[in-house]
Amino acid sequence: MTDHDFLFQIGLTVRKYRTVIGISQEELSARIDCDKNTIGRIERGESDVKLSTLKRLTGGLNLPCSRLIRESEHEITRSLPEAIDYDYLRLFQYCHELSPEQFNNLCNTAHLYAKSNQLKQSLPCHARE
Repeated sequence: MTDHDFLFQIGLTVRKYRTVIGISQEELSARIDCDKNTIGRIERGESDVKLSTLKRLTGGLNLPCSRLIRESEHEITRSLPEAIDYDYLRLFQYCHELSPEQFNNLCNTAHLYAKSNQLKQSLPCHARE
């Protein structure tokens, strides 16, 4: 992976986590006392991030530096574990915004879906159709 590719992946990972926690570039820049345009350049992979900026950036995202680096070493679109983590984070963010009643309905629906799939898995192949 070239330096340019790595910086691009850093930017994608920053954007991913910023989006997951639901904050704008402006909010992140305010959290870490940094110019909004700098956040944009980082997310586009146009800026070679200093370690001190990386530390502040991950602090603003409530994310360990090691995780940001580790995820950026692999292309996000081709890395299944990171994609699964991202989906879980998105689901967590979505559930966090639900009312208790909505969350309960979602859990009940997921339970019924899981139960239905378990039943289908236990049926012989000819009975599934």
